[in-house]
Parts: sequence; C-alpha cells; structure tokens
Amino acid sequence: MDINYKKTNKLFDAEMAVTAVIILACMLLFSFFPIERNYFQEIAMNLTFLLLLPLLYIKIVLKRNLTEFGFQIIKWKEGFFIMPVCFLIMGVLFYVVFNYTNFKEDYFLGDYEMTNSFWYLLVYEFVIINLIVFLYEVFFRGFVMSYFRKKFNIYAVFIQFAVFLFFLYSLNELSFDYIFYMMTALLAGLIAYKSKSLVYSYLFSIIVLIAGDIIYLKLT
Repeated sequence: MDINYKKTNKLFDAEMAVTAVIILACMLLFSFFPIERNYFQEIAMNLTFLLLLPLLYIKIVLKRNLTEFGFQIIKWKEGFFIMPVCFLIMGVLFYVVFNYTNFKEDYFLGDYEMTNSFWYLLVYEFVIINLIVFLYEVFFRGFVMSYFRKKFNIYAVFIQFAVFLFFLYSLNELSFDYIFYMMTALLAGLIAYKSKSLVYSYLFSIIVLIAGDIIYLKLT
C-alpha cells in the first residue's frame, strides 16, 4: 500500500487526518470488536489493534522509521532525570488517594478472585499488567504522541492523554478506579517526550502501577 501525501506546512493536512482516523479506528475496534471474552482472544485483540495495526501503518503507509516513534534508547540523562520527579508526584497522589478517598473500597482489583492466590496475583501483575503497559506505551506514547509531537511539540503529551481518556471512556472505564492509569498516562507521556524513548516511560508506568496494586493489597 503506497499513499503519497502532499507535504505542506499546514498544521492539519491529509496525512494527519488519515492518521487520526486510524487512531480512532484502532480504539473503537478494540472497544467494540465482537469476541467471546477469554484471555487468549483478548490478548490477540490487544496485540492486533494496539500493536500490529499501528506498526503496519507506520512502516507501510507513513514509511517512517520506528526510532521516530520511541523505539530507541536515547537521551538517557533526560529520561532518568525526569523520572524521580514523576515518581514524587505519583507518591503524593498515592498518599492522597489511599488516605483521603474511598479508593480502597471501590478499586476493581478487589473484585478479582486472583487476589486470594499469590501465584495468580504474580501472573496478573508481571504478565497481564506488563503486557497492558507495554501496549499502552507503544500505542499512546509511541504511535499517538510521537506522531503529533512533530507539529504540536509539548502539546502532544496532552493530546495522547486526551486520546487515552477517550479510550477509557469507550471501554466504560473512565472512573476513579483508573486514576493511577490516567495520571501515569500523563506523566509517562512527559517522560517519553523528554527522552524520545519508550524505555523510560515503560519502566515508570510498570513500576507505578504494580506499586499501586501492592499498596492497595497491603492496606486491605
């Protein structure tokens, strides 16, 4: 497939319009694709709409190198410099949420039977959560933010954050239960923007989300 976009200096152009449609299509297909709910099909759906389709679009249609979308280790000083600041922000959020809200009573993890088994919980945190974080980083920080940063600079961080909120809304998951996922999306976007790499945003996200679950389980 070969689509030659006319290069212009306009803020919005045909390529951006098509890319926005692809982003929206991937999210909506993920949200409403009719499947029998089981782990294998859900994993296949995740990989198809949040990884495979975006990568094919980048390579075949946009004809751009994946290093432009965060698949590289670069500016490691910027990555490691900003991560402690973001961890501090999340630490403050953890303290406020766990001490001054009803989060402990309402968090969706409390409804999962796997929390009663150490091994099931281990698989959930280090396999399922790991996969989710990886796919979210590739799609939202890699595909969405890296594409829009070329014309919108730092505002691309907020664009990918808004797209992520819409994604949660389409899944009926835009609720306080996902406050850590929301804040992580914003801060991981900032880390990826400064470092131009998904490595540091991925490390930040996986540490924060697993830490949040561990704290929750310790307090309940």
